Amino acid sequence: MIKQKGNIMDLEAEVVYNGLCCYCGTCGAFCKEYITYENEIPVTKKKCHEIYGACYDFCPRTSFAPFEVERAVFGATRTDNLLGYYKGDILTARATDEAIIAEAQDGGVVSALLVSMLEQGEIDAAVVSKTSETWEPEPFVATKREDILAAAGSKYTQCPSVLGVGDAFEQGYKRVALVGLPCHIQGMRKVQLSTGFDVGAGRVKIQIGLFCSETFEMSMLKNKLEELGTSIEEVEKFNIKRGSFIVHTKAGDEIKTPIKKMSECVREACNYCYDFAAEFADVSVGSIGSEPGWSTVITRSDAGENLVKRAEEEGVIETKKLSEEQIEAVRNLASYKKRRNLKNINDKTGTVRILNMLVEPEMLEQFLSV
Repeated sequence: MIKQKGNIMDLEAEVVYNGLCCYCGTCGAFCKEYITYENEIPVTKKKCHEIYGACYDFCPRTSFAPFEVERAVFGATRTDNLLGYYKGDILTARATDEAIIAEAQDGGVVSALLVSMLEQGEIDAAVVSKTSETWEPEPFVATKREDILAAAGSKYTQCPSVLGVGDAFEQGYKRVALVGLPCHIQGMRKVQLSTGFDVGAGRVKIQIGLFCSETFEMSMLKNKLEELGTSIEEVEKFNIKRGSFIVHTKAGDEIKTPIKKMSECVREACNYCYDFAAEFADVSVGSIGSEPGWSTVITRSDAGENLVKRAEEEGVIETKKLSEEQIEAVRNLASYKKRRNLKNINDKTGTVRILNMLVEPEMLEQFLSV
């Protein structure tokens, strides 16, 4: 039996104190009176006496039903178990605007799509992640081209991006785009599909998801950079290519270390995430599978498919069909994350209750095989 309702104390017990909080910002985005964040976890500003709280209802780590969400959002369920539901061909793409490419991490597709939507009036704000001089990520409500370019590039550290959606709503924006990691997208989908609380989540018109293997905990990342002979203040850009974590410094140096050596910096909650390809976004984008300077693009919803097609027709982006070999590279990484983290989930799971029967997780498959 799955618990369906809880309050902020249940959220703390089941998610925060259990190492599952992904710091997505969903719990506090629409309940800022009660919830704030300290050391990348939610804390209560004052005691909440609600028996059933929006914070618990919205959190992607209290519960998440993948197939129910797919049916509700896409009108169908996946045929690709590794990449989730998608429409048409998987593409490789890049922006055509040189100024966008100059600021982008890879192909600049996300920035190009956001700039186009803002300039065409399809959205009036885009919630993105922006970093300070010390790479501390924070949600940012972008409303013009310059805002989008200032936030371009991968961060590799976690940002409570859904908080930015709450900010955008408070500022009166009616047509909002959200750019986020799989956990942000999952949280926002739960908000949109909630039957217990209505915060006007339909104002989020498009969700662009970013491929993600994991994010790094900031304090651990700082320690690792010191080991590598630099500091967070000296970083110009991070990148991950061909099994290496690459640090580009402001002095023009390039420091590489095997990505395996970065495992000690990974946030604990990332070990329980099975979604690599942002499976519940309208459009998913990442570098895996594409050649340098290009991005892999997976369209999932009608809105996402129409957005990419329109951008191509208007010359905002150029696209090519991704080859089966290139798609396999995406599937391989998605498979690796699922296999690794589903084992972690299984190891953390207690006895499963099915009506009156109690079954150990490792025996569940055997028990259900008939």
